[in-house]
Amino acid sequence: MLQFFKLNDPFRLVGILLFLGIFRLPYFLLGTPMIQPEMVWLLIGERMASGIPMYDGIMDDTGPFSALFYGLLHFLFGKSLTAHHVLAGFVVFFQVAYLNHLFIRYKTYKENTYLPAIVMLVYFHLSYDFLILSPSLLGNTFILLAFGQLFSQTALNKNATESILLLGLFGGIALCFHFPLVVFFPLMVVFGVVIGGFNFQQLALSVTAYLLPFALVALYFFWIEGLEEFFVEFVLASRKIQRSVHTTVGELAFVFFMPILLSIFGFFAILLVKKLYINQQKQNQLMILYLICASFTVFLANRTIGYQFLGLIPVFAFYTVHYLNSIRRPVFQSALFYLILLGMPFIGVSWFFYKKNDPTYHQYAVMEGPEYAITKGTNVLVLGKDLGYYREASLATPYLNFAMAKPYLENRRDFGQMAKINRFFVEEQPEWVIDEEGVFGAMLPFYPQIQALYEQEASDRYRLKK
Repeated sequence: MLQFFKLNDPFRLVGILLFLGIFRLPYFLLGTPMIQPEMVWLLIGERMASGIPMYDGIMDDTGPFSALFYGLLHFLFGKSLTAHHVLAGFVVFFQVAYLNHLFIRYKTYKENTYLPAIVMLVYFHLSYDFLILSPSLLGNTFILLAFGQLFSQTALNKNATESILLLGLFGGIALCFHFPLVVFFPLMVVFGVVIGGFNFQQLALSVTAYLLPFALVALYFFWIEGLEEFFVEFVLASRKIQRSVHTTVGELAFVFFMPILLSIFGFFAILLVKKLYINQQKQNQLMILYLICASFTVFLANRTIGYQFLGLIPVFAFYTVHYLNSIRRPVFQSALFYLILLGMPFIGVSWFFYKKNDPTYHQYAVMEGPEYAITKGTNVLVLGKDLGYYREASLATPYLNFAMAKPYLENRRDFGQMAKINRFFVEEQPEWVIDEEGVFGAMLPFYPQIQALYEQEASDRYRLKK
């Protein structure tokens, strides 16, 4: 198997695609869950497909390009989680194939092989939520494309205007998919100036291209009178609200322990090699900067979950393959390869099996049960964390992200906001309001029109009067 991927033959990608299916099989056998962020993305797609704008009509911090993408998917396939998973598989395959292409094109290793592709693929299976169609996965695809332009700068005399323009443009598009990816902006500037040797005009071109997608999105929301909501919800609010913890630090340490250890070994393996070409030295420097930036994405995200660390996977693959290539004894090299090939997916499946049997599973997955049957085929508003009521229902009113909507709904001083809240409830009239924290009950006395529409069915549940 090791020799199969050592060959420089594009046909090896067929093997990569086959392993992609094999590694996904255990998750289907164990029962693939819908995790809470996935439910949010499905609901965003449903409302976007019906023509409701993001931020003003859907309160969440999901990037504008991601929201548009989910809306397109809903338009084509409906509220289908399977469509999300299938497309995510193609995105993963593209990232794996593209990174391997970069390593071959720019002579990252002494031998051109497809080892980076298979190593990167197994690292994608360290956690189930690496394999979902998250804004992080979509955004990191464009970070990887920008990364390719940075890689081109490691070659001598390659400071082409087109490459510098695409570098900034891909980085700006990634930002509009997932805001925490803004941390890669310093990577672009520092690498361009210190390592790439950009002059002022080249740096200005790259920065201008970077800001262009964000400026166009801001212009669109200004045109539809939603600029304030876009800036507050996408840029500011999600960094201020309470973080949602879906995965603990201990779980993340279990998942990433082996990749980090192998990457450390790979880093020191590079230091021991004295005859590195100039482009390889620059690539190592680029990877160090990339690692630093990718590590900071989690601090800007409002969810603690595995997919926030997707930016680390190219770094892990880069150093792990260096370590594999540094082992001179074929027996040891083969043993380590099979340990990686089988061990990393096993870690992912083990973690997933543990998570399914953990009491905190409800904070990770969207639960199922007969108690959610009352909302089937209706439009609902859930003011809380239990998104199971949305499984066979539609979202009514913009207040999807409860952590973001709570202070907004509890505000009694801004009469303009109160008028908008009243308008949304009167126009959309959710058939059920699930009021887990009593927010809806507390606001009703201040909204007589809304109060007249609803009757309380239980301590945490209100129903639209017939």
